Amino acid sequence: MDVGSLTYYSISPRMLNLLATIHQRLGEVHARHLHRPPSDLERAYHVSAVHSTLAIEGSALDALPIAELVDKPGSAAEGSVALEAVNTHRAHALLPELDPFIDRDLRQAHGVLMHGLALDAGHFRTGPMDVLYGDPEPLRTASAHDLPVHVQELLRHAEEDDFPTLLNSCVLHFGLVYLRPFTAGNGRLARLWQKRMLMHHWPVFAYLPVESFIQRTQPAYYAALEYADRRGDCGGFIAYLLERIDEALAELLDSSDPMRTRQDRMELFLLNGPLRGSTDRSFRRKDYLNFYPELSTATASRDLQGAVHDGTVTMVGERRTASYRRSG
Repeated sequence: MDVGSLTYYSISPRMLNLLATIHQRLGEVHARHLHRPPSDLERAYHVSAVHSTLAIEGSALDALPIAELVDKPGSAAEGSVALEAVNTHRAHALLPELDPFIDRDLRQAHGVLMHGLALDAGHFRTGPMDVLYGDPEPLRTASAHDLPVHVQELLRHAEEDDFPTLLNSCVLHFGLVYLRPFTAGNGRLARLWQKRMLMHHWPVFAYLPVESFIQRTQPAYYAALEYADRRGDCGGFIAYLLERIDEALAELLDSSDPMRTRQDRMELFLLNGPLRGSTDRSFRRKDYLNFYPELSTATASRDLQGAVHDGTVTMVGERRTASYRRSG
């Protein structure tokens, strides 16, 4: 098997239409500064992602117990359903530190996901594995021959292929399910790793609840995977995933704009505005207003005054001539 046969897909008009729609929605997300959720909703999105990821795998654990485990992860016993939730929470929290195109980081993520649940967590399997999609009879047997090489080729393809990132992320998802690099946890890792790849380009995917939309159509998810596996063409599976991403973005954009606090607005500006985390560059009130054109000048001034009072930024000069720098 070579990476070319693993990553082959036919292109349909539906796929192209979805690509165009998703890119348009991502542009609107950027324009409305929805890259990150308000701080008071961030935990809720995180709990939802953990719950949906495990529900796809058949977990009956409700969102409320998961929320309690996120707050007190030390209460989960080894080998338990609760530990699955704690591990998934920790893996999601670790994602920003991992490179989606390095197999060492992939194995690290798996080690966190399956800690206390699999003896070989974080290590590629060394023996064959039956591939099932719900039927009692296996569809095929996945070989372990040259498995590390195949995984590296898949990750390299995801990083270097010239086709759109959205398509390559779906191919990566399918490829990890197809290869089954580990003895357990391959499905949840594939969904996690697609999220990490998309976060690399669009921060909104860190909290966009795509897993929830997959969960709502779970039979179709597994049917699309099996059909792609049987045909050697993952085009239909890509279209399925693009539909779920499009639905998640549509729901985000259809909801009313979140009420951000002054602190939320300033944090977002310092992270994604002209400074981009730098403490060496200064900005003016007009830069803040360019980033938030919906704000009045009075509100912008109050935000800046509050940030100075909090010690978040320092001010040089007075009133209209004032400039600001990030403290630190």
